[in-house]
Amino acid sequence: MFSVLALMWMVPASHAFCGTYVGQAGAGLYNQASQVVMVRQGLQTTLTLANDFEGDLEDFVLVVPVPLVLAEEDVDVVDPEIITRVETYSAPRLVQYSCDDFLEEDLAGTGYDGSGDEDGEGAISASVEAEFSAGEFDIVILSAEQSEGLLSWLNSHGYAVPAESTEILQEYIDGGSYFLAAKVDPADLPDGQTWLRPLQVTYSTSGMSLPLRLGALNSPGVQDLLVYVINDQAEGGAGIANYTEGTVEHECMVDLPDAGIGTDFADFWEEAFDTPRQSSPGALWTREYAWAPAWCDPCAGEPLTDEDVQALGFDGTAWDAFFTRLHLRFTPTQATQDLVLYNSGDDTRTQIRYILYDPALEDLYPICFSGWASDPGTCEEEQDDDGEAPTENPDDDADDDTNLFGCGIPCQPGMIAAVLGLLALVGRRRD
Repeated sequence: MFSVLALMWMVPASHAFCGTYVGQAGAGLYNQASQVVMVRQGLQTTLTLANDFEGDLEDFVLVVPVPLVLAEEDVDVVDPEIITRVETYSAPRLVQYSCDDFLEEDLAGTGYDGSGDEDGEGAISASVEAEFSAGEFDIVILSAEQSEGLLSWLNSHGYAVPAESTEILQEYIDGGSYFLAAKVDPADLPDGQTWLRPLQVTYSTSGMSLPLRLGALNSPGVQDLLVYVINDQAEGGAGIANYTEGTVEHECMVDLPDAGIGTDFADFWEEAFDTPRQSSPGALWTREYAWAPAWCDPCAGEPLTDEDVQALGFDGTAWDAFFTRLHLRFTPTQATQDLVLYNSGDDTRTQIRYILYDPALEDLYPICFSGWASDPGTCEEEQDDDGEAPTENPDDDADDDTNLFGCGIPCQPGMIAAVLGLLALVGRRRD
């Protein structure tokens, strides 16, 4: 196994990608953004909760509904760099093509298709089911019969839970939830550390869901949630069952004055992502990325390693997994239900990709928000101007709009042969 992966890493991803990677839009673009990694295998779920808390660490509190009483071995902390790698790897990306990328091979183009105790008189007490530490966090697992008693316990022990959460807390209690409550013990932090590591919890449950409503109460307005789902390859891409999926225009050309450097692409992507919300009354989500996490083309960041997926809770290698990035945008009033997720069984590769505008590519890609050019330029015209013989146009009726690696354009022939050989090795390993 090691030898096959070692061979894979000897082939730089940039060789398979026909074109130039320019930049990506990351999570730092969004205000009030939250990031969660969900690893789901069988009935086991591992959640890794990213932490971007700013302020006095003694003021940090976290209350999360959980389906059962967690033990100390079910809760851990992880290196925050892993969240950065996951986010960067899967971010929407901007690329640049030239005619050379298309004319070296007589292959099809893109064919874009448009698509405890009582804590007050009369209060019903909350019970402490477990108490332990995980890294810098002091953890208690609570149960309660009434939300008023739970709220009283939390607030009297320094967890600033708003009174407006009473009704939602009761719904969780009626549904059989327990509650993980975490605070920070500054004494457990290394000297000089002012940030918190992501908290990771593991449990078994029959469904795939994420608590959304309780956290939405603290949002001052529009909020973004990035959910990264890692599951077995056969389960395919993940989706959200109980909120509306929005369609974001991509696989089109965008004209950016600074070639995507700086904030231009980030601003463009923000507009593209937010456009479907203008005609929708509720929260919307989109699938921004779906791919085997050990590979990408073009790569916005390094693919995930075996160590990465295993640190996030996956039992297996990065080649055994499938990775999905889901992006949900909502307001507090739109967060009417907790997220219910599903595995589609479809392992079709998906990525949000934009192409820097080039007049010679107008017959291959539409222009974002404008559509196809009425009198499109072609790479043939560019070669005619140079006095070279024109190359035959790609077949507009091609059956597939991507090559084997999801490029959407022909790759270098030597690269195709090399990677096919490596895929054959992987196939023999799985046999």
